[in-house]
Amino acid sequence: MIQRDIHRRFLANARLIVGSRVGFGVLNLVTNVIILHSFGAADLGMVMLLVAYVRVFSDVVKFESWQAVLRYGAIPAEDGDNERLRRLIGVTLTLDLLTVSGAICVAVLLVPYAAGWFGWNAEIAAIAPWFMIVILFVTNATPNGVLRLFDRVEILALQHGVNAVIRLSLVVLVTVFGDSVRDLALAWFAAFVLSAAIPMVVSARELTRRGLLPILTLRPVQAGLLFPGIWRFFLMSNLISTTPIAVTHLTTLVVGATFGGAQAAALQLARQLTSGASAPIKLLGPLLLPDYARLSGRGEWSMLRDVLVQQLRVTVVAVALVGGVLFAVLPLVVELAFGADMLAHIWLFRLLLLATLIQTVGFSLNHAMYSASKGGTALLIQLGAVIVYAAILAGSIGPLGLNAVGVATVAFALVLRGVTLVIGHRLLKKRIGKAGLREG
Repeated sequence: MIQRDIHRRFLANARLIVGSRVGFGVLNLVTNVIILHSFGAADLGMVMLLVAYVRVFSDVVKFESWQAVLRYGAIPAEDGDNERLRRLIGVTLTLDLLTVSGAICVAVLLVPYAAGWFGWNAEIAAIAPWFMIVILFVTNATPNGVLRLFDRVEILALQHGVNAVIRLSLVVLVTVFGDSVRDLALAWFAAFVLSAAIPMVVSARELTRRGLLPILTLRPVQAGLLFPGIWRFFLMSNLISTTPIAVTHLTTLVVGATFGGAQAAALQLARQLTSGASAPIKLLGPLLLPDYARLSGRGEWSMLRDVLVQQLRVTVVAVALVGGVLFAVLPLVVELAFGADMLAHIWLFRLLLLATLIQTVGFSLNHAMYSASKGGTALLIQLGAVIVYAAILAGSIGPLGLNAVGVATVAFALVLRGVTLVIGHRLLKKRIGKAGLREG
């Protein structure tokens, strides 16, 4: 019955997340196509590099506090332990404020150097310091965790929708009335800030309504005693979640600095189109995190295994069916969306699509591992995959150009998913065996 409830709740939220992401992903793609045809690849690439610069700082310094809210808040929320929840949310919120403030300061200080490295014109260099405020709004922080904990994922879907609609509307206005790349950057800025304000306001109202106003504090020893292992969890979840994202944005910056803004734009367009096939799926793993936390916290390893196996079976079938269709229509879609010239990069699109489909299989494996306090193992697997990625990229970017990014990304996906699946199976088998001995 519990397993059936987990799947019923998961499917209900999944339909909402997937539906909204697919629809609004199309809007984002339309936005970039408009910019590409109206302003050109160089201006689009300049904005993409500015956003990538912001994301590097937001991804590196954030401590995935929303995951800590789910990992350590699921059982107190179920038991009605409001005092414990208030202290937990206070710790995560205080950590958010400190890390985001530090990231903004460092990012602003390095803007003059970034402008030279990435070829920003005078307009972008002038607004870049103010653009760093976006770091506060693109960080998946405590408000995200609060909404997921209380099953308000529709607000997160709304956020993505508002972001896409605002960006498209403002880009259309800039195309008609504006004449500079600065106006495009301001459209991105407005979309980030206005859309991210929604989950912040709703989570604050949710906490107020439930009598859960956070107790702001950051006493490491006290927090560690009250929530055993939380600092290790912060570190591991941060590294696990942000390492591949940071590598992605760093790759964009390297391509921009090496080949120019137009090539960086081509890479980002390829990523946006191909990752759109699985972007909704990646958001589904966090939907299962509260249930994984409850099952692992209560030692119900057999049920956790059954949930994982069912998710893997469904995903493999979906990837096989959808993947075949996507590969068949990919050249036509690229030509219609970006023009015949972009077909010169068709192998980059194909390789990134393949990597995306591989990553989709087992989308919740990492969440299961660090809900079972195996974040260190997941991190080592990921670091191994990053090393493989970096080695292949460094060795092949000269002869292969942009296609080297695609080859390295496929290798990263194969190592990450394959090794995680093998080691995760062994760990679960061992824990199920120990649980059986205790029951016997």
